[in-house]
Amino acid sequence: MKFRIAYLWFGLPVLIVVFWLFAFYAPMAAAINGQRKELLSVQKEKQTIERALRDIIEARKKDARARSSLEGSFRNIPLYSHFPGVIRMVAQTAKREGIVIDALDTTMIPNEPQQPDALTKPALDVALKGRFLDMGRFLEDIQKQNGFKRIDEARISYNDKEYPVLTGRFLVEFRAWRGNTALEGK
Repeated sequence: MKFRIAYLWFGLPVLIVVFWLFAFYAPMAAAINGQRKELLSVQKEKQTIERALRDIIEARKKDARARSSLEGSFRNIPLYSHFPGVIRMVAQTAKREGIVIDALDTTMIPNEPQQPDALTKPALDVALKGRFLDMGRFLEDIQKQNGFKRIDEARISYNDKEYPVLTGRFLVEFRAWRGNTALEGK
């Protein structure tokens, strides 16, 4: 009988602990683990949303930079219909620098495959007579013209009889918008 009482006094607390484990601790531990899993999934979702938000903000910044660059291109590239004004400015620049224009021809350079069809590349073939430094200043002024792309070819020669005066032939390439394409995107 004494063993039964000892079993009862030792077994009862063990039974209470086992009952408590199965009745309270196991369900609470399962609920806590479920909440941890849910918290981890929410944190992962938060990270993906933050990443997506950063990507959207970065894309908007790139879009704003591209738009400002494009607007700058629209302002800096004249319409082809306004190109005679550019030619007039080139002639005035030559006159201001003390250079005589012997010949002024315009040609069209074919577009490259990756270049948009909205752009055209008119080129001026300019034959000049003047001093070397004056030609240099003239070419620097041409580079400041709207639509200037590059000086494609340049040849300078001299004649012993006219030495300080040199003869130059330059192919100056410009960019121009065909029609009203520059205004259509706005």
